[in-house]
Amino acid sequence: MKLEKIFEVKNNRLYKIGGGEVNTDGMAKRVAWSQVEPTPGEYDEAFLAALRDELKALDAQGAFVYIDAVYDRDGDAAQFAAAMKHCARRIKDCVSVAGFSVPNRLADGGFADGSAASEYMRELSQKHGQYVYFCKKSAPGVVLLH
Repeated sequence: MKLEKIFEVKNNRLYKIGGGEVNTDGMAKRVAWSQVEPTPGEYDEAFLAALRDELKALDAQGAFVYIDAVYDRDGDAAQFAAAMKHCARRIKDCVSVAGFSVPNRLADGGFADGSAASEYMRELSQKHGQYVYFCKKSAPGVVLLH
């Protein structure tokens, strides 16, 4: 199922397509790597099902969030990206998800091609082209969080 793109990024700010700027305060839905993948290679499908249910309730309300992806355990950036990609697959039909955050740990290396941040966004965008990305560091095409 491919969802329509609802948001776009202009000058590091979030806009609804065909509408105005969107205030991102209060839009974060914290999802930690350790919640998605408590043990390396084992995903918590019960957690992901509950997350999907919560996001589907937001769909019914017409509300939006971004997944505040928290890099909270040891492991490399590729493992983290794989876990968040798995999360994205489980919530793929949730219109309420505007996108995912790029954790500082990834953004610290910059956003150039091949960087951990760009590879993370590339992985998530493969099947989720509607997502926008949120970060506390300024980068082209990324919503700047304060």
